[in-house]
Amino acid sequence: MSTVNMKKLKNLTQYNFTATFIKADVIVRERKSSSLKNIYPTVLLKNVCLADTGELIAKYYWLGYGKSLAKLGRLTLGTQLKFEARPDINVLGNKNNGDIASLITWPKNFRRLDKAYQYQAIPEDSHQLAGCILSGKQQEYNESEQWYLDQYKLWQEENGDELDTLVEEVPAIDNYQDIKVEDVLDDKLEKYAAIRSEELSDSENRKYVIIDRETKKILDDNNSLGYLKVKDAYESYEHRLNNAKERYRKRRALSWLLNHANFDKKLLEIYIEITDKGQWEGYISFDKKLVEDLLLQGNHTHLEFTSKDLLEVWYKG
Repeated sequence: MSTVNMKKLKNLTQYNFTATFIKADVIVRERKSSSLKNIYPTVLLKNVCLADTGELIAKYYWLGYGKSLAKLGRLTLGTQLKFEARPDINVLGNKNNGDIASLITWPKNFRRLDKAYQYQAIPEDSHQLAGCILSGKQQEYNESEQWYLDQYKLWQEENGDELDTLVEEVPAIDNYQDIKVEDVLDDKLEKYAAIRSEELSDSENRKYVIIDRETKKILDDNNSLGYLKVKDAYESYEHRLNNAKERYRKRRALSWLLNHANFDKKLLEIYIEITDKGQWEGYISFDKKLVEDLLLQGNHTHLEFTSKDLLEVWYKG
């Protein structure tokens, strides 16, 4: 791995870089105007290279942990990254970044290079993210640090539902034909699963689609827009699925009713008697319970619809 001569690069020109994630940490800076200390999230990267040539820019590099990187979720040691940034030639020789000059400015469009990984959401707000990083340190916290931890706890409370429904294995959409799709909702959702769509996702947002577990075909991609949350993807597809099943049941109920004219007529007679006299053979309400009992009395069982479906289509005529 050769080291590039930074002076050959154009100052403040956009380049693509690759790097390996080592760890997340925080740095503390004290305000000059007061004794208050601010805590900022940061990451340590290794082998920062020019993506096009593989030439080494920095063996190790501390980088501010910004929103673009946080969108990728919790990173683990060895995660391969790609991002865009501008080398700032004006600061060559600056030793503030360890033994490495602060060469990279305005990093953005972070992407993971691994095709399948375990995704776990983390905060994108810098205060909450600092608290998230601090929470992993086994230590006693001072008053300032506790404030950041409290901000992280607020984020956890606000995002609890989403965190509980995250997909564990998130394969790229162009690769999932050969990947067994699993998630934390296996017991409930046996036939379909939400996965991240590499095609629909971008540097700003992860997008999810619903696929058939067996065929791996896409069942719902929100009209090619994808879903921003796993929870939304599941709820939307379940809603569509339930609506389709409900429409099918009601069609079967209507078809059955049209082929059982005597039952249809009996319902009308009972409805009129309850309306006029207030009861029929002890029933005071013309409801699904009455219809269910009538079906059982007529030995009409194992039907493809419910008594509620039958009642609703009967009312609609």
